[in-house]
Amino acid sequence: MTCRRLLLTMLALGLSTAPLPAQDGLFLTAGRVLAGNPDEGSWRLTAQKALVGPIGLDISAQVLPGERPGEGSLYGGGVDFTIFDGARRLPTIFIGGAVGLGLKDQDRIWYGPSAGLRLPLIVAGPVRGTFEGRWRKLTIDGRDGLELGLTIGWRSQSKRGSGGRDESAGLWVPRATADRLRMAGIPDEKARLIGNVVSTALEEMGQPYVWGGTGDGSGGYDCSGLIQYAYNRQGIRLPRTSVGQASAGIAIRRDIDALLPGDILTFSERGDQVTHVGLYVGEGRFIHSASRGVRLSRLAEDDPDGRYWLRRWVGVRRVVE
Repeated sequence: MTCRRLLLTMLALGLSTAPLPAQDGLFLTAGRVLAGNPDEGSWRLTAQKALVGPIGLDISAQVLPGERPGEGSLYGGGVDFTIFDGARRLPTIFIGGAVGLGLKDQDRIWYGPSAGLRLPLIVAGPVRGTFEGRWRKLTIDGRDGLELGLTIGWRSQSKRGSGGRDESAGLWVPRATADRLRMAGIPDEKARLIGNVVSTALEEMGQPYVWGGTGDGSGGYDCSGLIQYAYNRQGIRLPRTSVGQASAGIAIRRDIDALLPGDILTFSERGDQVTHVGLYVGEGRFIHSASRGVRLSRLAEDDPDGRYWLRRWVGVRRVVE
């Protein structure tokens, strides 16, 4: 398959699997190029950027030190298109190329394509460790072949604030949730429990969206996984899916003035079928995991993200009365 056909195939796959977004991050890769004799090392510093759906872009600075007598190092930059970088079980597929300048005996411009796979090894919050296999073909003799590498880095979803203030980064700090609930007539024990549910969810701010993610080593959450996680940590079992959570507890009228922290907000992007859920945290805000990760949004027309969900808000469920 030609590079052009492979890129078109990746784009088609990306558009058809939009619930698995790519992610942003910064990574350092140490590798060995299994070409010639002896093998040679490689170093790459990569900035990752989400594009559309699960398709992302890697932009890297590269060094291939020359370890053979009389040969120089190669310096350059590369670009890779990736797919499935946001999935927790699928390998990341990438294809791209690099160009640069060699030193000493290799004092000339070099370039060449590469492609390969990246497998997750460590997922701990935003920290990622991966194993990578890459096939290179360069215009410098003796440098073609398989490169194996270990990568460590930091990954996060791109975040967008509202009104010049990035609440998704945790800059908004709620007043004591339990105190507000007591003032609303909720008994002390239940007020403290709900306060702990809200605090647990807010601690996950900035985690990436992961389809099927429940925080159990996946490094991220989907919408219902986040709410299930927050309630489960306090010993309250909820259904796994957004449809199931739309039937949990009791129904509350769909009115911002009637909401209390801990309420589950349900949303529909397809008629009456619930497709998304969020956890109300007070002061018109709810926390949820959507395409840009775990973030806060406001049920208000002047919040670009919140406006989208406000217009698709279909119900409220209260789990703890």
